[in-house]
Amino acid sequence: MIIQKLGENQVQEIKQEIKKKQIGLNKLHINYRFVKGELYIDALGVEGIPQTEEYYESIEDNLTYIDFAWLTPLSNHLNVNLDASIPVSPDGSFEHNNINLELHIALPGEVKENHRILSYVTPLFKKLIPFRAFLTQIEFGWHNYRLSNIRFKLSLDGKKVNSILKTEQVVNTQILGQWLSALSQVLDYNQGRYKHLVDLPIINGRISTAKYETGLCFRFDGKGKKKWS
Repeated sequence: MIIQKLGENQVQEIKQEIKKKQIGLNKLHINYRFVKGELYIDALGVEGIPQTEEYYESIEDNLTYIDFAWLTPLSNHLNVNLDASIPVSPDGSFEHNNINLELHIALPGEVKENHRILSYVTPLFKKLIPFRAFLTQIEFGWHNYRLSNIRFKLSLDGKKVNSILKTEQVVNTQILGQWLSALSQVLDYNQGRYKHLVDLPIINGRISTAKYETGLCFRFDGKGKKKWS
C-alpha cells in the first residue's frame, strides 16, 4: 500500500488557509523527513490579495499533482530527506518542470572506514543514476573526522519522475564507477579533517573533481581560542 505524503485532507487544509489569509503565492517550500515521515510545507507569498475561486482550485489541483507526480514516488524510491522549492505563477499554477530539489542523507556513526562508506552509498547512487540529467551538485560534509552527510542538488522536472521510475532501469556501471571513484578521491584527500565541506559540480551526469569548492569550518570558545578547523 502506497501512503501519500500529501493527502487530500492536507491539500484541503492548505488551500483553505491560503484562501482565508488571501495569500498570493510566489513559492512553495516542501521539507520531508523520511525517518519520521514528517512533512513541512511553507506557502510563501503576499498576504491580503483577493483571488478568484479558479485561483484556489488551481492551487488545489497543483498540490495534488505534486504528490502524485513526484513527491510520493520519489521519496518512496529514495528514502532520503528531501527539500524542494517550487515557483508559483500568478494564476495559481506551479512550475513543476522547474523544481529546486535537495536530497540529503546522514551517515551512521559506525560507517567510518572508506570501504564501508563506499558500500553504504552505493545503493543510493544506483537509485539516483537514472536522474543524473537533473543533478547539478553534490556536497560532502565532515564532522568529528568522518564523512557525516551527503547532499545532492537537482534542477528537477517533476513531470518526468514517474516515467523514469516506471522504465526498467539497468544500472549504468560506468557512471556508478565514476561516482564511487570521485568519492574515493575526496575521502583520501580529506582524511584527518575534523569539520569540512566539499562541493563538487555534476556535469553531464558525472561528478567533476577537476575543480570544486571547499569550505573550512571554525569554532572559537568564549576566550577566542580556536577549537577545531
